[in-house]
Amino acid sequence: MSDLAAIRRNTVSVEFLSREYRISCEVSIRDHPLMDTLNDRQSQFISAENVYISPIEDPTVFLAQRAQAVVRKDQITLAILRREEDGYARSVLHRNLRQVPIVYSMTVILPGMEIRGGLKIASAAEADIVMAQGSDRFVAIYYGTATLIDNHDMQFAGGAVLVNREHAQMLFVERK
Repeated sequence: MSDLAAIRRNTVSVEFLSREYRISCEVSIRDHPLMDTLNDRQSQFISAENVYISPIEDPTVFLAQRAQAVVRKDQITLAILRREEDGYARSVLHRNLRQVPIVYSMTVILPGMEIRGGLKIASAAEADIVMAQGSDRFVAIYYGTATLIDNHDMQFAGGAVLVNREHAQMLFVERK
């Protein structure tokens, strides 16, 4: 296997949403989960490959296509991943929360959109940490759906939705 093939194998397809745009791309994760890369405050940007940019209100219209780009992490409202396991942070893997059933639902209100999905936490006491006390910028919602407020028919869904808490106006957690 060539070096390039080995590097390409360690990529994840992701849709980054901002207030105005959908950025569909691939991100090289190497040996760091995407969640950890997004939460790393020592870097402000994330490199992306095979980038397609479209307006959020009409994601079928491509405004641009580029082989490579960098995305400013603090401008990402959320990241949508197809598979649940692509949204795990290293701490989830170490704490063996992969097998924890989703017994809490979470709703996040962001400017122009609402996200609903499940939360993987070991106890109700962790909900406050996830919502308000944690130091991570992004929080993972599993099997989430983001709905545009102005157009409820426009939805984005994935096995994991990584939400930027700095853009959140309200967060709700409740037991299912």
